Amino acid sequence: MLAWFGTALALNLVGCLMVASAAHDPAATLGLGPEARAQLIWTVIGLTGGLVAARIPLAWWKTLAVPAYVAALVVVLAMMMLAGTSLVPLRKGQANWLVLGSFQIQPVEFIKIAVLLGVARLISAPGFECRWLTHVLVALAIAAVPAALIAREDLGSALTFPAVVVGMLVVGGMRLRHLGLLVVAGLVIIGAGIAALPREGPKAYQFRRIEAWLDPERYALTEGYQTARSISAIGSGRVLGKGWREGDQTRLGLIPEKHTDLISAVVGEEWGFAGIVLILIGYGSLAWIGLAMVSSLRDPYPRYLVTGVVCLITGQASINLAVALGMMPVTGVTLPLMSYGGSSLIATWGALGIAVSATRVSPREALS
Repeated sequence: MLAWFGTALALNLVGCLMVASAAHDPAATLGLGPEARAQLIWTVIGLTGGLVAARIPLAWWKTLAVPAYVAALVVVLAMMMLAGTSLVPLRKGQANWLVLGSFQIQPVEFIKIAVLLGVARLISAPGFECRWLTHVLVALAIAAVPAALIAREDLGSALTFPAVVVGMLVVGGMRLRHLGLLVVAGLVIIGAGIAALPREGPKAYQFRRIEAWLDPERYALTEGYQTARSISAIGSGRVLGKGWREGDQTRLGLIPEKHTDLISAVVGEEWGFAGIVLILIGYGSLAWIGLAMVSSLRDPYPRYLVTGVVCLITGQASINLAVALGMMPVTGVTLPLMSYGGSSLIATWGALGIAVSATRVSPREALS
């Protein structure tokens, strides 16, 4: 599995370079600002955690699936009740962070893995049939409960859940007509959800983001500012970019969330179209290697686990890049392995390690 970890590490190190550029501090050693130094530390912690997760027997992950899912629901509900307190403070109108003194964590990144484990356990259970619509709906409901709760504060993260579940169901043999039915139902739900978004109050920003996406020029200085600056930065990079740490908009701070949600805009400005293509090749290679791993597995549970991890990472990357290119409304989803953030980085490496653990399944574990 060297190719799997090697590709992920390459993306991670490119991300460290871009964070170092976005958070450049001329007064610091080697120009590494606090965010860049923290990202290097989290990279070491995440890679170590991924290697440890890879060595944990698959049977352990299978045993932890249900408790992890239940714990995820408890955490989501607790954060809803504690929203606005010192433990779960409001940041930009959202209650996404759990703060324990100087320690901060974004639980949704780990909740994604817990839901992945739980759904994979359900789909691989004896008697579950991915070709039956009722069973498909049950699997979707298992993921929809935490997703719906998370969507209240973090719509972008909630959007990653359907890709994970549907990917596992497709590998399990879901009928194409059921897939088409789900797509239509999803579009109807999205339309109804948009219509129900509040136009006034603290949550009105969600509807304004959609308006800004539909009419970017009108909202270029308000809700559409992120998208406008991202497209401008990527376009200014042209084919080969302006050079590392030479991006004008990056240095002047014109790109909002430049080291987190819009790290790809920094890539586009400094490395140009070639840099964006390089990133796409990286995630494409990660998906290709993951799918090759899936094709080599015969037992249901490990197949679903690896599929879920591939869909989680590539789905989230697709959403992030689509937002940066103006193809989706702003959602606040990080670019896996590349965006600044300890929770995202450590959770992603953990998921990669779980996938490797699934490929090391023994005959005894497969029958358990």
